[in-house]
Amino acid sequence: VEEETSTQLKAASEAAELLMKDASKVADILPDDIRETLASCVTVEGAGDADAAAEPVVRWDKFDADTLDQLVGLESEDEQRAAAKRLLELNNSTRIDNYSASLAGIIRAVKKYGAEHFASTNEGDGTSDGKQRKTKAEKDAEKEAWRQILAEDGILDEETDVGGEIDDRAEIGKLTGIPHANDVILYALPVCAPYSTLSKYKYRVKLTPGSLKRGKASKQAVEMFVRGDTDKSPKAEEFRRLIKTVDENTWVQSMIGDCKISAAGASKISKQIKQKKKGGGKKKK
Repeated sequence: VEEETSTQLKAASEAAELLMKDASKVADILPDDIRETLASCVTVEGAGDADAAAEPVVRWDKFDADTLDQLVGLESEDEQRAAAKRLLELNNSTRIDNYSASLAGIIRAVKKYGAEHFASTNEGDGTSDGKQRKTKAEKDAEKEAWRQILAEDGILDEETDVGGEIDDRAEIGKLTGIPHANDVILYALPVCAPYSTLSKYKYRVKLTPGSLKRGKASKQAVEMFVRGDTDKSPKAEEFRRLIKTVDENTWVQSMIGDCKISAAGASKISKQIKQKKKGGGKKKK
């Protein structure tokens, strides 16, 4: 076994430091009012005795320390304050499943368009319940800012005229791991997740510890999906065609290294692949 180089040791140390970084410690760097605004977003009722009222608990672990570092890194406190207030407004008006991802998106928008696009109508008194009405001009400015962000990310055509509020989570709702016969499938997207999450997916393989590198494992997974599907319907043929059109780099980026592919009929398909390779070679005399 080769000894770890200093670069590898440094990378491992940085990764461990990042994983162990405490989000609450980063939040302490922020001004008090900004920290309190963020705390309001992630405050939940604590578990108390049946007879006693439960004390509220601030769940700083719902934020990644790296995302809060990005907030701290904004040019001014006004920008930090605008980002925090925007997150609170979203928290009060809709359900947020990933606070770090939402805050990171708001930070990107603040960097691009400035704090004024996210200024609240109640900025004067410094208090907010996130439910005050906004002026038409503020609504239009906010809608235009998000429209441009979505257009840049390829989610929305910049030429498209959109009426009403833009739901920037709409694209995620279009993805499915269980396609039906009447679905219009535009493309295939490989994902890597806990097997229990993918248990109902039509095309799936299990990754266990092994010796396969990411490139070889990706090719083997594609073979499993294509050869292992016995459905001969036109729709299934279309699904397999879309799987084969995914470029190799996308597969590799979605795959983990040092693994083994496990699936129903995997050994049989693996033998077929080996026989195909032997048959394709030239015979020596």
